[in-house]
Amino acid sequence: MAISQLEFNQLNRVLDEHTGIRLNASKADIMASRLSSRLRANACATHNQYYQLIISPVGKKELDIFIDKMTTHETYFFREQVQFEFLYDYFRGKQSRRVPIKAWSAASSTGEEAYSIAMVLDDLFYGRNWSVTGTDISPTAVEMAKEACFAMSTSQKIPKKYRRAYCLKGIDQNEGTFTVNKAIKSHCTFYVDNLLRLKKVDYSFDIIFLRNVLIYFDEIKQKAIIDNIVHRLNHGGLLFLGHSESLRKKRQGLELIQPCIYKKVRL
Repeated sequence: MAISQLEFNQLNRVLDEHTGIRLNASKADIMASRLSSRLRANACATHNQYYQLIISPVGKKELDIFIDKMTTHETYFFREQVQFEFLYDYFRGKQSRRVPIKAWSAASSTGEEAYSIAMVLDDLFYGRNWSVTGTDISPTAVEMAKEACFAMSTSQKIPKKYRRAYCLKGIDQNEGTFTVNKAIKSHCTFYVDNLLRLKKVDYSFDIIFLRNVLIYFDEIKQKAIIDNIVHRLNHGGLLFLGHSESLRKKRQGLELIQPCIYKKVRL
């Protein structure tokens, strides 16, 4: 179903209000395509009717689905594996350091990144106090992360020693899927949160992954997100960005130690 410029602007404004993401006009057809099934599911003849639904009090659940449809959830286990190798090597020589170790997957999507971090930390600090927090703007993605049920085909990205140690193959109705074991799950917590207006994450971390997120925001919002992130990074802590991203301007207090990997230093 075609979407008018007015309807695109209306829905884009809702997306901006709730996520900080604003699509450019060239994305109108993509919006229409992603929402086509939702219009049918809600018997909406036009995008304007759908807009009226998601801004109404009875449309709260559909608003969550709209956010999920319009935000990108492309992720997989050990994405950009070289960063996980760096994480392991960096902390392997610091196992005598003070615990707990706290990590944050700041755009955790359906959980693959957070659980990848968790496997590395358990390998490093088995039996010690460590934790991983995952946050995402999408309630649907967060619920999937908590459930931790993944297609078996995605396990091939996980290093073999971690597949053997931490992954459980589904049986019966769960055949063709796998999950992570209870020990890993027990260290991981997931929340719905907005990187521009953080409410749940009010403590600091030793490790923060903020990957493939900044590219969806304008420069002003990027700065606001980075401010929120760096405020919650401990001195000596590591910030990981995606390989398609970088800090546009040198920022005081952050030292680049590897491509797209920063360390927080005292001024």
